Formats: sequence, structure tokens, C-alpha cells
Amino acid sequence: MGKAIMFSLALIVLLAFGVYFNYTQGKLRDASAASASSSEPTVTPVPTLTFAEWKGEAETVSYHTLLDQADQNEGKIVYFRGQIGHIASETETYVEMWVYVSGDDSAGSYDEDQVVLHYRDMTATVQVDDVINFVAVMDGIDSVHLVPELTVKALEVE
Repeated sequence: MGKAIMFSLALIVLLAFGVYFNYTQGKLRDASAASASSSEPTVTPVPTLTFAEWKGEAETVSYHTLLDQADQNEGKIVYFRGQIGHIASETETYVEMWVYVSGDDSAGSYDEDQVVLHYRDMTATVQVDDVINFVAVMDGIDSVHLVPELTVKALEVE
């Protein structure tokens, strides 16, 4: 009978330890999942190119071709010169801006053609009315305003 009591006590201790261990591991797993879901995804660093190198990679596409043939131009790297008309959203490292673009490199020939630019990892300070040169990837058409939407790869403020 003494062996049965000892065996029962050992089994109770083992079960208690298992319940405690399972409980603490569950808490750690939940905390880990919560912190992983709240953090931003890890960004793989992209090799840094100069503006001239990015411009060399870019295609020359007219604004109207970019807009009219958006599906064929999606993903293309393009170069434009323009003037910032509106800054819609800005943080320390991101800016969304509306830019009036020109059909060529001549100064001051900006018409009403606009693009929406998204610039992540912002390094340059920009303001409304700044004239900029930019190389960007065509993301598609802004569904609300029906203008090209681009993500900046390189930007120079004149």
C-alpha cells in the first residue's frame, strides 16, 4: 500500500509539472505571436544606386502612354521631371505627393498631367512647388483619381 501511495504522489507531481510547463509555454508562445504580429515586416536591404545609375535603368515613357497603357507599363522603371503640387501624407521616412509632370526636361513646362508618388526610405526633404527629377516604378492607376501611381526609387530636388 505504501508503494501505491508513493506512485500516486509521483504521478500527481508529474502531472502538476506537465500542466505548469504547458501553461508557461503557451504564455510565451502567445506573447511571441503578439509581438511578431505587431512589428513591421523585415525589409531586405536593396543595393543603393546613385540617381544617375537609376536614371540609366529607367525607360522614357510619355505620360499619356504611361496612363493609357497602364497594364503594359506596370512594373516599368520610368524617369520624369516635375513640380510638387501637393503633399498628401508625410512622416520621417515616407511621403505621398502629387506631382505635375512635364513631357521633357525643359524647365517650367509643367502641364496638368499628374502622378501620385510614394517615396519610402525618404532621404530628401521636399516641399510644395519644388522641382524634382525622379525615377520610379509604375505601380498602376490610382483608382480614385485615375492617374498613374508610382513608387520612387531615386529623387533629386533641383
